Amino acid sequence: MRKTALNLLKIAISAGLIAYILLAQVNLNELIGVIAGANWGYLAAAALLMTAGTALRALRWWALLRPLNIHVPIRTLIYLYFMGAFFNIILPSGLGGDAVKMAKLAQVTQRGPEAIGTTLVDRATGLWVLFVMALVALPFSAQLLPPETIASIGLITTLGVVGGFIVVGTPLLPWLGGKIKLPGQQKLERFYRSVAELGYPALGLACLVSLVFNTSLILFNIWIAESLGIHQPLGVFLLFTPIISATLALPISISGLGVREQTYILLFGAVGVAGSHAAAMSLLNYFLTNIVVGLLGGVLYALSSARELIKR
Repeated sequence: MRKTALNLLKIAISAGLIAYILLAQVNLNELIGVIAGANWGYLAAAALLMTAGTALRALRWWALLRPLNIHVPIRTLIYLYFMGAFFNIILPSGLGGDAVKMAKLAQVTQRGPEAIGTTLVDRATGLWVLFVMALVALPFSAQLLPPETIASIGLITTLGVVGGFIVVGTPLLPWLGGKIKLPGQQKLERFYRSVAELGYPALGLACLVSLVFNTSLILFNIWIAESLGIHQPLGVFLLFTPIISATLALPISISGLGVREQTYILLFGAVGVAGSHAAAMSLLNYFLTNIVVGLLGGVLYALSSARELIKR
């Protein structure tokens, strides 16, 4: 009952935000016209880039599993990443696919707490590196945005960098876990240890992969903007991409719908991008990231399930 109520709340939030955007912030006909006039060459290149990036992130996960003596072929992790993208379409949260990945890896390895720990750290390192990139770019891009926007981005990215390092890069998590006793304490302690025992070499490699992927993610967003005739300096995308990614990680809507569009409108509106164009960027981002990559994951999932049925 509680889960159903939460899902209904997420649906209401997404529907409410989309309705507000269409009624108060953009003209629907104009939005459709902007999307229809997109340069599909740029969008095709962006789709290929995101597909390659999805496979690349499996290498980051592999780097985090090795210190825990969990040896899973990279091709299996690539499959799990695409399968997760598929379930992101049909489950009521941008993190729904992560839950499926955790469950499948736990089934394959029989090490559930470690599967959960590495999946969460995998997601966290990607976001942490984005925050670092934005923080480095901030002094060089401050003139591009209003002072209040720069201050907000500076605060969010600083908290993200410091908080992420404290949680993943220090013994704080297992120390707190030992002090606070909760149901299922034994499994929770395995989860805490799985995070604490990764070590800096593995985290460093994961961050390096994240740097490559996040560079491609920023280029992905630039190409979507270019497809709509939106030309903004690189610094704008370096500063906005981490904020957009952070809001998508919040489990308060259906696959980020509504939240993503509102974030695009607020951020890009600060640099003079019209609401219809900002919303179009957001919807194209959703389409290429979730629908195109997710449907590819659905095909792979269907083929894998068919093979398992044949083997039986």
